[in-house]
Amino acid sequence: MNFPELMIAWLLTVLGKKLLTVNALFHIFSSERDSAPQEIGLLFETSEIGKLYGGPDGASLCFSLSPISSCDLGEYGRQDIFCISGELYFSDVVGRRLVSASLVQSLADDVVIGVALSFDNGLCLSILNLGDELFVYDEIPEEIVISEGVSLTPVS
Repeated sequence: MNFPELMIAWLLTVLGKKLLTVNALFHIFSSERDSAPQEIGLLFETSEIGKLYGGPDGASLCFSLSPISSCDLGEYGRQDIFCISGELYFSDVVGRRLVSASLVQSLADDVVIGVALSFDNGLCLSILNLGDELFVYDEIPEEIVISEGVSLTPVS
């Protein structure tokens, strides 16, 4: 099963479930945490953690059911796991039920670059891989929609 198929299968199992917690892997160098996470793990009630991360092509969003793990990078710092459930964009959707999900496709790169999640409080959460970094938005900015030629494919 390839990444989009596995992601779709997982999303179908978490539809209607509450988002319990969000963890992310960040690069740490000289005690400074990067602003963009390298991996994001979403845990919904009665499901496996779904891990989102950037693909080797620098454009696609990949998905896995394997856990996020920290790593010592020696002189280059380390990768550590942080709970980001209380941070911007996540704090308003943790504890809420997922009501719909869509794959975010880039016509420019012809790949799935993200996922858009809608919750029962009317709020949305979009996680995109842009230039080999993960970005989180409540709504995808118009300039990204235009430059990437974004289209949303509902998961059902």
